[in-house]
Amino acid sequence: MRATHQDPLARFGVGWLTHLLAVYRVRLEVLEPRKSGGREELLEDFVSVVTTFASRLYGIAFC
Repeated sequence: MRATHQDPLARFGVGWLTHLLAVYRVRLEVLEPRKSGGREELLEDFVSVVTTFASRLYGIAFC
């Protein structure tokens, strides 16, 4: 099984998911592993939330 990024697959518990899939002889391969630390990840999430609220406030649709 391949996933491009780790976060859309499972926000938390990827190690557990990898172990569970290994029981069924399925290997999980993350093509682009996460490189940012906790602070950078939190900042990216915050910017996403602010962008979403600002776009709704001003009526701009971002996908």
